[in-house]
Parts: sequence; C-alpha cells; structure tokens
Amino acid sequence: MNTAAESMPGSADTPIDLTGVTAYTAGVVRLAQAKGLRPTWGQPRGRARRIILDAVGPHGAFGSITIGRASGKVLRAEVIHGNDAKDPCHATGTNAVRALLMGVTLSACRQGCTAESSIACRP
Repeated sequence: MNTAAESMPGSADTPIDLTGVTAYTAGVVRLAQAKGLRPTWGQPRGRARRIILDAVGPHGAFGSITIGRASGKVLRAEVIHGNDAKDPCHATGTNAVRALLMGVTLSACRQGCTAESSIACRP
C-alpha cells in the first residue's frame, strides 16, 4: 500500500489525499482526473470508501469509484455520462474500472450550461 499522502492538484476544490490506497488505485484516480471527472472523497460506508466523480456542467459524466477500506484496492465503479444519459455504466474489478474510465470523453459542457442535451452544448 502507498502510505504517503499524494496530492492531485486541479481536483474539485481541494487536492485528494490518496493515503492508504495502492499504486494501481492512485493511477485509476489520476486517470479519472485526466478525464475531467474531478475526483473527491465521499463519506466512507462499512468496509469501503467512495471517490465521487463529477465533471463540470450538467452534461458532464459523474459517478463513483468504490475502494476497499482495508486493502486500498479498486472494487467497482459507476459512471453516468451526463444528466441526459440513458443508462449508467458499471464495472467490477480493477481492470474493468480502468477500461470504463478510458471510455469517458472530456465534456465540452461548462458550469451554468442551459442546453437541453449534451449534443446541444457542444462549443
């Protein structure tokens, strides 16, 4: 396990502290950040911790990554590709979560967007 705190500048409002997660998990969180998902810690639940994902604007992707509290490993993830998405995308296991995040595209949506759909908010 990675025991040193690692900051990720540019996350939602504050850097995310990755103390206690594996190096692979830290890489998955960095990938989420590179995809514009602004990872931040959510409230822990039971034996898991959750990282909340939320791109800018109403048409950006959002969801969560669940990490084992004791192991620091990625367990599963859910990503919804904007408020007008039909179905959420789910992945279980570290490789599947990485593949899911690789499929996320950077959102063109901006804060305060009033377009009716993600197609309409393209610049």
